[in-house]
Amino acid sequence: MTQPNNPLSDPEPTITTIRSDASELPQRTVPAWLLSFLLHTLVLVFLILILSRFSGGASKIENRAGGIVLVNAVATTTEYLSEGDVSEPSPAATLQQSPPPMPSEKSPPHLPGLESSNSELTGVGQDFAESLSGAESLLDGTGSQRPIGGAVTTEVFGVKGTGSQFVYVFDRSASMDGYGGRPLRAAKQALLESLESLEKNHQFQIVFYNDQTKIFRPEPGAARLAFATDTMKQKGVGFVQSIRGDRGTNHMNALKEALSFKPDVVFLLTDAEGGFSASDLNRISRWNSSGAVINAIEFGVGTSSALDNSLRILSRENGGQYTYKNILSFRD
Repeated sequence: MTQPNNPLSDPEPTITTIRSDASELPQRTVPAWLLSFLLHTLVLVFLILILSRFSGGASKIENRAGGIVLVNAVATTTEYLSEGDVSEPSPAATLQQSPPPMPSEKSPPHLPGLESSNSELTGVGQDFAESLSGAESLLDGTGSQRPIGGAVTTEVFGVKGTGSQFVYVFDRSASMDGYGGRPLRAAKQALLESLESLEKNHQFQIVFYNDQTKIFRPEPGAARLAFATDTMKQKGVGFVQSIRGDRGTNHMNALKEALSFKPDVVFLLTDAEGGFSASDLNRISRWNSSGAVINAIEFGVGTSSALDNSLRILSRENGGQYTYKNILSFRD
């Protein structure tokens, strides 16, 4: 039986189906490679920012090799030195920079032969051995007073001369052969004694004169200084013994010859006071270009005069000594 429509009954619900097909909508997707690129780009930018932040300060720091740093403090200044700034000191520099040793309060050990001497050093030459204890061991040769350095101190009638080259200028005029020949014999003896004191490394020359000169020439040729070897000294003895006194006196020619050898010391011996004028003394001074010491020995009869004669002046102006000898005191 068909039921009539009841208007009062609930109407049937109407179901409307809405189809949503996702496949019909367009899809927007990001490729994987793009995501990876973006990610790496962000990381790279981040690292660049960090590095640029530190690179500004680091660029101001110099590239220095690592090593030991030394501190050199001088007074109020402190200096820092690296290994490259400090070179290895040489042994000599190390010795120079070493601090001086502290003085010891202990007395030095006693060493035999080093006893102190209270002698006063008064000079070099003949007085050297007498003034310095033990100085005899420093002299070269026996019977010679030659100190270190080759010089020797020799003398004629007490007048001393120190050097290595000597010229003996002796008067042989007729008056020197008077009084039985005693003046000339005494002069020869004093000359040979002085010659004997020389060593072979010293030189000598002998000039005997009256109004002419007679020079020692042991060998042919021009006269020259001779070394005092045994042979030369023996020839010198023969030359001296051959001399005889005669004629007059000319000092100037003899002194000019003697000074031409440029010796260290000249021994002038005469019995004639000389009578050198001021002009003569000036000429002798010009001839003496080597600055030789000129010693003067005067022979006379009786006591010496206190007057300042030209022989005294000659020796004084040329750094030498003067002495007077009374020929009456000579003995055969």
